[in-house]
Amino acid sequence: MISLHNNRMNANQTKKAMISTNMDKSAGRMRSPLSIVFQLSCADLRHEWVLTICLVMAVTAVLSPLMILFGLKFGTIEVLRFRLIQDPRNREIRPLTSKSFTQEWFHKLRSREDVSFIVPTTRQISASVEARIEGNSENEGEKKFTLDIIPTDDGDRLIIENGASIPTSDQCVLTNAAAEKLGAKIGDRLIVTAKRYKGTRYEKGMLCLKVTGVLTDRASALKSIYVRLAILEAVESYKDGQAVPEYGWEGSTPKAYPLYDGLVVILSKKLNKIEEFKLINNTGFTKIEPLTTRELFERAGYLLSPGKTIYLLSTKRKLAGHESVRSIGFRLRGKGAVLIPWVSELKAELVDRSNHVVNSLTLLSLSVPKEKAVDIGMIPIPAWSSEVDPDENNSDTAQWRKIMLPESVKRPDGPVRLHVIRDDDSFIFPIQIESDSVPKEIEQEYAAFIPARLAGILNLFKHRNITFDNTIREFVLSRRGYAGFRLYASTIDDVDRIKQHLEEEGIPVHTEAERIRDVTELDIYLTLIFWLIATVGIIGGVATLMASLYASVERKRRDLSILRLIGLSGATLLRFPVYQGIIIAVGGFCVAFVFFESLAWIINTLFSNHLQAEESLCRLAIWHFIIVLGATVAVAVLAGTVAAWRVTRIEPAEALRDE
Repeated sequence: MISLHNNRMNANQTKKAMISTNMDKSAGRMRSPLSIVFQLSCADLRHEWVLTICLVMAVTAVLSPLMILFGLKFGTIEVLRFRLIQDPRNREIRPLTSKSFTQEWFHKLRSREDVSFIVPTTRQISASVEARIEGNSENEGEKKFTLDIIPTDDGDRLIIENGASIPTSDQCVLTNAAAEKLGAKIGDRLIVTAKRYKGTRYEKGMLCLKVTGVLTDRASALKSIYVRLAILEAVESYKDGQAVPEYGWEGSTPKAYPLYDGLVVILSKKLNKIEEFKLINNTGFTKIEPLTTRELFERAGYLLSPGKTIYLLSTKRKLAGHESVRSIGFRLRGKGAVLIPWVSELKAELVDRSNHVVNSLTLLSLSVPKEKAVDIGMIPIPAWSSEVDPDENNSDTAQWRKIMLPESVKRPDGPVRLHVIRDDDSFIFPIQIESDSVPKEIEQEYAAFIPARLAGILNLFKHRNITFDNTIREFVLSRRGYAGFRLYASTIDDVDRIKQHLEEEGIPVHTEAERIRDVTELDIYLTLIFWLIATVGIIGGVATLMASLYASVERKRRDLSILRLIGLSGATLLRFPVYQGIIIAVGGFCVAFVFFESLAWIINTLFSNHLQAEESLCRLAIWHFIIVLGATVAVAVLAGTVAAWRVTRIEPAEALRDE
């Protein structure tokens, strides 16, 4: 009786569909056969609503636990990654050894896309100061504490992501531990004191800084003060005994000193072997080489009269200074020796007051007293020649900041300067052009002579940073390099890459790469477990849906054959089980979505005390739901296709035989 009732209902539905089609034809509108099949699929599912609900719940039973499992996996990993990413300390890369890092090295590393922030640091021994709140008595020991001073700059993620802004040159940022120890708050002014021991007493250099931020506990547990790099450099210079005019701190000025590649020794007669050995024994020079007049000209650019004995003393590694020259002069006393410090060719540019290049020059060194130059028949005889060992305390550098140009070189009008270039640096200083020109006998194209002391200082520039201080009119030493750095990667995934790059350069570093690797491996393992469970569930869901749709086709063979008989093709009718599978899959996904959202809310509520703002232990992104829906529909289409294959094998004659 039930089967007869079902057949009658299906026959009525078919008749209604065909009547609707005829009505559309009479109205001039032809309904698509695919639309008819879709309506019949929906009507059949409504008719067998109990079975439809069971199939929807079967799909829900497969999707719900998978969505919950994946939501927990995704939410947990995202919470861990979020905390790793949000905490800049996990992206920090710290050097384990102290080394001299040049400005060029920092420029190259700063240009890398995977480096978010880098700033140099000074020696650790110089990175501490005393601080107290302005207004407190300096004698109140409990209000004055020692803090680690740390450099910062624009883009410092540790400060930006921990509740503060980057300080300016007269501001500072404190860690929470430092602020609590000092009793300081935002807006207070700190008196920061750098101390040094000089002679038998302590000296102090003080400056006032405004507190513009206090970092959260997450940033650091140390008592530290963050300032601009210039302040840290000033503290280091002061502790090294140097003056810091910017803050009114008194001290010495690190003057540049000449370094020579060798020393030309000119004698009236040849030395014996013992005397030659004495010149390279504990004098700073390690090699003695006899030269002819022609060889001297090729090396140094000047000529001597014949009949002179010439030696060139040189070193293998360390360049020679004034002490080495004095030592040779002492050992050759009484022999009438002429000593001329020698520097290999230097390259420079002569520029005018507008920094326009007038000429590119090759500089040759020469210094010898004029009367001795006449005795040895030297060409040229520079009017500015001075003693080999001038008074080093003489601050009047104008006496030897001079240059003798060949006649072929154009002499610019007005003051000129010399621009000395190195691979990674350069500096400019004023120089005076001598009225006399290089004699034609030795004139070389674009070759100019400068005093040996000036050449020695420019030779020092090959190895040390120096500048010309226009205030004191002196060449002074600049910073040689930095002892370390603070570096942050752009993302946690870049940490290991930067670590490998630095270790290849011989710089051992400490990172949180192991912690990051643990989270990455946890993600891989959870993903593997999820897909193992998902595979079992998907296979079960496909089998259930496939069997149900195939059984439904078998039950409706007579009705489907009637549809074939009245004109629907097999290719059109095979969509019947496919449409039903899609409808069941979408229904199951919607119910599973409701279950997931409800259970995810419960889980996140239960663990809310362990979560920070905007964190969820169980969650899925919108694109995850789109993927799940697409995969579910694809599985339903696959299951419906198997049942559709059975539909294509139903012949219209079966309906006639049944009749």
